[in-house]
Parts: sequence; structure tokens; C-alpha cells
Amino acid sequence: MAQYRHLKNAPINEALIDLRVKLPEDKRKVDLLEKMHDQIKDRFPEKKQQIEHRLEFHSGPPSTEKKTTDHVGYRFASEDGLWVVQATINGFTLSRLKPYETWENLRDEAKQIWRIYEDILSPEAVTRVATRFINKIEIPGPNIDFDDYLTAAPVIPKALSQIMMGFFSRVVVPDEKSKSVGIITQNFEPGINPQVIPILLDIDVFKEKLFEIQDPIWDTIDCLREVKNRIFFDSITEKTAGLFE
Repeated sequence: MAQYRHLKNAPINEALIDLRVKLPEDKRKVDLLEKMHDQIKDRFPEKKQQIEHRLEFHSGPPSTEKKTTDHVGYRFASEDGLWVVQATINGFTLSRLKPYETWENLRDEAKQIWRIYEDILSPEAVTRVATRFINKIEIPGPNIDFDDYLTAAPVIPKALSQIMMGFFSRVVVPDEKSKSVGIITQNFEPGINPQVIPILLDIDVFKEKLFEIQDPIWDTIDCLREVKNRIFFDSITEKTAGLFE
């Protein structure tokens, strides 16, 4: 594992904060989210509908399939496309794309927009909070030993060729101290340039419970970010960390 520290050039492709909510029935109206955009359109001028697709299957005889689509909210983006808000009747997400700035910028921007969402839709409770960081780790190639860079790289049975042409792993682990859950996804697919080995390290840390609106939700989100950091540095080696200092 690598030592926990600030990395000047952290390999973050996307970072987000997500809150799922329980709304009163009279507030589950997509048109209310138009009012939200009115207050943030100077920073997020682009607006697109968020559509939810569902497929219902009923066994027969005869068996039938029914496809439905619902307009559940909007996607608002900054002019440069680096900030994205997803506001729906199910919750709120703020994403920051590469180049990532700081956790404080992401959290404080999310707080401001959340206050607008909260004021307009009056959630009864928050049911889930999460932070997710998708890291793209580019390692000089073409030939590497993944164990030099990852602490939990997939293992090939010794009787087989030890050349790895790709992998995908997903591990779900609880964190007892914070009562949260971390989903750790590692993915490697060779790119066009054999001199670069791209690895995606996707860390999603969430906590599900019925948060009352007056609960210290943002303290919990800060705590989830700390869990994410521990997972990140426990997942990479010092050799990997050195690529981003």
C-alpha cells in the first residue's frame, strides 16, 4: 500500500457527491426542477432532460414485455462541461470532471446547489449519501507486472500464460467505523498506445439510512471521503503514487 498523502496530480477523471431523497408526493413533480435551473443557469446554462427507461416482463402465457420511459429530472452542465448537476425527483448529484480541483471546491459547490434543491422540493428525508471517485491510472508500458502498481491485482493460475490482456474486478466491503460501504472496481483494457497501460480504479463509498434533514449530512459526506482516501492508498503501491506527485 502507499502512504496516505496529498498527490499534486491525482489521477481523478471524475469525482461526485450524490444524495438520494424521499420527497412528499406533492413535490414529486419534474416541473419544480425548472425553478431550480432558474437559480443556477448562470453557472450551469446547458439543460437536458433525464429520462428513465424501464422494461417490465410478465410471464405468460402469453409472456409480454412492456417498455416505458419517464421524465424524472434534468441534467445541468457548465459551459465548459466540467461541472454537471443531475437533479431528479429521486435525488441530486454533482460531478466534477478532469481536471479535478479540490475536495473543498466540490463539497462547497454541492452544498450551495443542495440548498436550492432542498428549498424547492422540501425533501422529507435523505435516504443515501455517497462520494464516488473514478481514477484513471496510466502506467508506462508496454510490459509491466501489475503487482508493482496494485496491491490487489487479479491473479492468473500458474499453469496458464502469465500475460494479462485485460481484467475486471469488483469488491464490496463494509467500513465498520463509519457504517458505510465501499465498492472498489478495477478495470484494465489495452488502449491504442501500447506504451501506456490504462487502469481504472473506481471507488464508490456510500451510507444508506434514513437521515432527517436536520442531521449533519455533510459531516457524513466528509467522512465518506476519508474512507475513499484510505481505500485508494490501500489499493495502490508507492510506485504508483510516485507517478502523480
